[in-house]
Amino acid sequence: MPILRDMPIELDAEAVVAARREPHLRPNLLRDAGEAIALGQRLWQPMAVYDWFDLQAVDGEQVYLRRGGTSHTVAVLHLGPKADLLAPAARVLVSVATLGPALERQVHELQAAGQGLKAYLLDSAGVLALGAVGEAVRSLAEEAAAAQGWGVSPALSPGSLVGWPLQGQRELCALLPLEQIGVQLNEYCVLVPHKSVSVLIGLGPGYETRHVGSICRYCALQDTCWRRREEPDQAPGDSPKRL
Repeated sequence: MPILRDMPIELDAEAVVAARREPHLRPNLLRDAGEAIALGQRLWQPMAVYDWFDLQAVDGEQVYLRRGGTSHTVAVLHLGPKADLLAPAARVLVSVATLGPALERQVHELQAAGQGLKAYLLDSAGVLALGAVGEAVRSLAEEAAAAQGWGVSPALSPGSLVGWPLQGQRELCALLPLEQIGVQLNEYCVLVPHKSVSVLIGLGPGYETRHVGSICRYCALQDTCWRRREEPDQAPGDSPKRL
């Protein structure tokens, strides 16, 4: 099974502290964020396992996948009312990405030692680092689509796409050997280590955009997510703002 490894991760201290929503960024806070980034660089081990599937059909709220060159259905994903986001797809990319367990362990150790701010900044750096790993996966889909003259869907994930509950992780993650990147799905359908994420991206001639966008407008967390961004309507080929 293909695995992406050692993706470069470059973070900015201002982005790390953005979640604090402070009107002015204090120099010492930016310094602490820079130290958190440096520590994170020594801790995270970015990896992503992925595979490609043909889209067999979209039927109501369900998506049927098969392996290339066969007519056998290998998975039925219950995406919910937004399943039609995959209607233009001919193929899909399924991936799970992770930073590994070391960063989370360090965050817990800092919290236990009463160093709450350092723990918070390190955890925030981890969130952004995981986003950078996701960017590598999105680029993989974009490049494969471009080679066919196709476009791509937004990045879809269980628990984020409205109508596709976190329990959908079971169906999606069953398609990949998570153990190859040290990831497990626990009884609550949460990926462990927690700095891990699953994603489904459609590729096909029916999509107009060539860049994988976010699903902020369809996200189940859109009213509370501090990283939410509005995406204006885009012309074909334009690059959207994304998480």
